[in-house]
Amino acid sequence: MNIIKQLVQKSETLFKELQNERDQIKLQAHLLAMDTKEEWNELEQKYEQFKTKTSTLAEVTEDSAGEVAEAIKLVGEELREGYKPIRNSL
Repeated sequence: MNIIKQLVQKSETLFKELQNERDQIKLQAHLLAMDTKEEWNELEQKYEQFKTKTSTLAEVTEDSAGEVAEAIKLVGEELREGYKPIRNSL
């Protein structure tokens, strides 16, 4: 499997995990306190950026694939860390 396919597969897996967690939290969003809602809105913006970057990964060259994958990984980690306190407050 070439490097692009591996990166696409990893990013798709991460995207699905984050999408699932996002959807679960979104269902309970009406219960969140106002400051948590603000955090949620910021995370939603990052999520949309993450989704866009993930969808463009298949279009990059092998030379830039590592950089793009690292950027996606960092945003994914930020989202995951941002979701934790919201999840814990539910």
